Amino acid sequence: MTCDDVMQVADPVERAALADQLMWTASQQRSALRGVRAAAIRQALEDGSTTAELARRMRVTEADVAWMADHPVSTLRVVPLKPERAMRIA
Repeated sequence: MTCDDVMQVADPVERAALADQLMWTASQQRSALRGVRAAAIRQALEDGSTTAELARRMRVTEADVAWMADHPVSTLRVVPLKPERAMRIA
């Protein structure tokens, strides 16, 4: 199943749960799925779902739901390493 397939799921709670489930597989689309999950959670909350309902259906905690909605993509910065010269120890 691809990210595009997940986007076709009409129910935002189910879409969030499916995206979350697929993120833990060997998917090449983890970042895209994370964004889909966050958007689906926000939509579900706007449509009247509670964080408790989302947490129950996604099998996570309510705190996890809040974090997922606010953090759609990784915020870690990648710092390139400078190549080091090999030192010969005699």
